[in-house]
Amino acid sequence: MVRTNAASLRKKIQALATRSDNGSLDLAQALAEARSLPKPPQGDRPTLADLVELTGLSRRAINYLVKVWERFGDLDIPRDRLSRVGWSKLAIIAETCEPGDELDALHIAEDCTVKDLPRVLRGGKKPPKTHTVLLRLKSSDYERLEAVLLAHGARRPKKGRGLAGKERALVRALGQL
Repeated sequence: MVRTNAASLRKKIQALATRSDNGSLDLAQALAEARSLPKPPQGDRPTLADLVELTGLSRRAINYLVKVWERFGDLDIPRDRLSRVGWSKLAIIAETCEPGDELDALHIAEDCTVKDLPRVLRGGKKPPKTHTVLLRLKSSDYERLEAVLLAHGARRPKKGRGLAGKERALVRALGQL
């Protein structure tokens, strides 16, 4: 890893954080370099709070990006493959897989959703393909839909908004047509 001074590294991180293209791996590399700088008073390593302010990302996202780079940066895996998999899946792999299992995990991640990946990596089965439906309803139509879903088994969660179990309730309601 080529050492750069902290000021130029901060500028690089800020520029990468504002890019609109998929520069997550480049940002992950720069963040890992910044976190590896010597701590003050001998060095000029930015704190996690500095990086949050600089990038606009959460502490959690920064930590995930650093872990991803630390796990995948030295491996001989093409960057375009890592970019296609995406940093969210790479973070899951970095958290759950043993060192040396990255290639197998990447192969699994290419065919899984972020939601299903942890289960499949633990040896579970990949769930059947599902479809997402987005509805844009007027308030009155939504109230009618909500009433039908509640009548067929959906429920209001104790915390939060919306309905729990709405998919199963909708399928039940459609079965009665």
